[in-house]
Amino acid sequence: MGGLRQAPFEVRLAATLFLLLLGIADLFGAWEVKNFAAFTPRAVAATVAAEREASPMPAMKMAGVNHAGMASTAEEHVVDLSTLDRPRHTISRDLLVQDTHVHIPAYALTAAALSLVVFGLRLSSRARSAVVLLAFAAPLADFVGLWGAHLFPAAALLFGTLTVAGGFAMGLAYLFVLVLTLAQCWLSRPREEDSHA
Repeated sequence: MGGLRQAPFEVRLAATLFLLLLGIADLFGAWEVKNFAAFTPRAVAATVAAEREASPMPAMKMAGVNHAGMASTAEEHVVDLSTLDRPRHTISRDLLVQDTHVHIPAYALTAAALSLVVFGLRLSSRARSAVVLLAFAAPLADFVGLWGAHLFPAAALLFGTLTVAGGFAMGLAYLFVLVLTLAQCWLSRPREEDSHA
């Protein structure tokens, strides 16, 4: 193990491009989370709660002109600082089932692919095992948190915290693998003992 730095150029290139594309997907995933739910445990808990009372914010319409010279309408919303962390959507049980069905396999494949890259890095067996566990535990924490907040509203804040922690843990695993891969593939020279391994 740990032979990625001595791998042929195309193998190092594939590992690098995979990680960079995964990073782009993760950034858009975080953007989607921001648009659909929130990044705080309290907001995640409220988003996946079984029921929520909606309180529409007063809006004032403004007429304007878009970049094509056509009339458009935009809305200005009065901002109430106490409502900034309020979710704009709710996730019903049906949507949670759909989300679990679609995303668990995708997260499993992502964790498996990250693990394959980790196997090629120069790390101790213990460190590789820790990264592999983190890559697979992160999505599990995410979904246990979402389902827990939905099924046990009294403990929704605790489960919301678990969801947010799972998302950040996957990001941490990705960044760790990315930085190590870039360093070992492109910035460091192979050691003499590596060429004999």
